[in-house]
Amino acid sequence: MMMDALEKVENEIKKPLMRNDKKGMALLLAEFDKVNKKLGIRKEDLPKYEEELEVKIAKAQLQELKKDAIEAMETQKKREEFKDEQMPDVKSLDIRNFL
Repeated sequence: MMMDALEKVENEIKKPLMRNDKKGMALLLAEFDKVNKKLGIRKEDLPKYEEELEVKIAKAQLQELKKDAIEAMETQKKREEFKDEQMPDVKSLDIRNFL
């Protein structure tokens, strides 16, 4: 929808939209406001939506990192040189126990 708004503005001004084109950017922002109004998004709610999106992205990155870490741990566990070693207790590795 936003790309449609951009194409509509570019067709109106009959050239590609540039950032320094104040009139064209004003038209684009007006089109964005129309799209947001059609979707039921208020301008005051945009920061909230942006924050929610950032949280979702961060969670997805953490899940990916966790998956990679678990995969690496499983790979290490399967190696021959670690077969005879016992897995350490996670609580015993806590730095607070050594302080």
